[in-house]
Amino acid sequence: MADFDVSMLEGLSRYEFLSPQWLEEFRGITERLNIEPLRVDVTLRMNQIISGCPFQEEPLKAYLDTSSGVVTLDLGELEDADLTVSLDYETAKALFVEFNPQRAIESFIAGKILVTGDMTKLLGLTQVFAGRTDDDPMSALMRAITS
Repeated sequence: MADFDVSMLEGLSRYEFLSPQWLEEFRGITERLNIEPLRVDVTLRMNQIISGCPFQEEPLKAYLDTSSGVVTLDLGELEDADLTVSLDYETAKALFVEFNPQRAIESFIAGKILVTGDMTKLLGLTQVFAGRTDDDPMSALMRAITS
């Protein structure tokens, strides 16, 4: 999107990351403002089990899929995922919204991130976010709608 201006995101309602309201807002705004998904060259199909979500008691099942050439993040599970990552809500939020890769490393070392499946595919995840900056439209949107 060539004409993106971060001021277009001012005053938006904020919701808990990955809550149904957050996902609805995220989808609606990306469509309305024609914000392009993050494009990547890495193929990764990752299921996530996120514990400690503030909007539900049971762990949240979500996935990240880049097999189409763009990042897709949604609720549910992928069949034949390359790997499954179990992590807590605050770590997931730090990774996807705040884009804090240091938190990922610290959490992994501390055993707060558990990985089953093809561990080498997890290394591809760093490439997924390598080109992401604080002012790219997708990052700005995620921060603008997340409480």
